[in-house]
Amino acid sequence: MRKVLVVDDEPYMLEGWKTMIDWNAYGFELCAAASDGEEALKLADATQPDLVFTDIRMPGIDGIDLIRKLRERRHPGSGHGPKIVIMSGYPVFDYVRRAMPYKIERYMLKPLIPEEIHGLLSELAASREAPGADATADAGGTAEPPGGAVGRVIEYVKEHYRETIRISRLARLVGHHPVYLGQLFKQKTGYSIPEYVHRLRIAEARKLLRRTNHKIAYIAQQLGYHDPDAFTGKFKAMVGVTPSEYRSGVRQD
Repeated sequence: MRKVLVVDDEPYMLEGWKTMIDWNAYGFELCAAASDGEEALKLADATQPDLVFTDIRMPGIDGIDLIRKLRERRHPGSGHGPKIVIMSGYPVFDYVRRAMPYKIERYMLKPLIPEEIHGLLSELAASREAPGADATADAGGTAEPPGGAVGRVIEYVKEHYRETIRISRLARLVGHHPVYLGQLFKQKTGYSIPEYVHRLRIAEARKLLRRTNHKIAYIAQQLGYHDPDAFTGKFKAMVGVTPSEYRSGVRQD
């Protein structure tokens, strides 16, 4: 079994990593979970993980500093050290650029869903068996830098995700056919354009649920969901619990 270390400063998310992911099915085991970078470094020294999932924005040692320190503290015989997947609830590409020199396996946008993690674990399990699998790193995910059609679409969506976004308008914005743009976006990011919009909305919803007392129907409306039930269904599909359950769980922690 290959060992996994997860680093996330949200207790609710850490619990999800422990209970919602079938690690053993892909030859992995969750050997440790940390809530900040300092704790992660201690656990990494103790367990020497093969794979690390880390959040970016954390108090103290943030994800970028953690990655740098992990690369500096390679154990003898460990080669390049653990494969690293970075996660963020914010599509800020400066983080990606800062992380790329440290050979990042993947950049993933929160909220994550179990199927997405299982897909990545399956890829990693398969790549281990492939000749020369460790010769290069796959930046993958949403690591497409700003600029170009996909970068311009992402920047536009980041500014307007609370509104109704039509692919036809995005296509005119970048000068591509809508079908081709959809295929290109999926190829570069791993998500369809509607999926990406929903991810931004749900990431913002999680923040509002943690930080405000706004009613769920109000949050749904502010994020472009005119039907609160549709918002609740999408939130549960992506986070694993309903908005009210998420808010209750965060406050209990």
